[in-house]
Amino acid sequence: MAAKEREEFLNRIAGKLGRARRSGVKPPRWDTKPYAHLHQGLDHEGLVQQFIGNLRTLQTEVLRVSPEDAGQALDRIFESASVRSVVYWDDERLHAIGLSRLLDEKGVVHRAWDTAVDEQELRNYTAGVEMGIAYAELGLSETGSVMLWNGGGRGRLVSLLPPVFVVFLSEKTIVPRLTEAAEYIREKVPARLPACVNFITGPSRTGDIEMDLAFGVHGPGKVYVILLKG
Repeated sequence: MAAKEREEFLNRIAGKLGRARRSGVKPPRWDTKPYAHLHQGLDHEGLVQQFIGNLRTLQTEVLRVSPEDAGQALDRIFESASVRSVVYWDDERLHAIGLSRLLDEKGVVHRAWDTAVDEQELRNYTAGVEMGIAYAELGLSETGSVMLWNGGGRGRLVSLLPPVFVVFLSEKTIVPRLTEAAEYIREKVPARLPACVNFITGPSRTGDIEMDLAFGVHGPGKVYVILLKG
């Protein structure tokens, strides 16, 4: 909506309400933060341990390794999940780890999310593979969530369709909670937001089927986080 059209629209709403347009509204300032006790006094290592603990509570395995040991972490996951096919983000951070080479060495069929190919064919391929791999932008210690910055070669379906999802995350990017994540997003606004900002907290689960907790109904049933040190 153009600026002129927006102003006309807002003026019309104000007129319907029988009052002039309001401006200069300030957000409230809260004297207390009831959530602060969840991370007050924690140094960064404390946030990392809180993040790991919350994910393990959510039945998510966390492998904390140095970047050069990323291949060993993948080995453990492949042995556990018996995965032979992978789709992954076309992301420079995954390329820097040498993900394609690591998958070749393991004899795993793999493919990057490539927006230059036929979209439907890529969707069909992703729906048929056993694992998706992405790189998270942030981790939230308070909930064990990871934030994905989707768009372009970072396809959202990579984290939604395969039954197993692996996400890499630099432990440097772990923050306390959604508040800090919102600040991060706001800082990125001038450089344009991605197609989707996606928060993931453990594997897909639902309790609305006869009140029994079920995993993997609306997305991956198994999630692994490879937490990179340094």
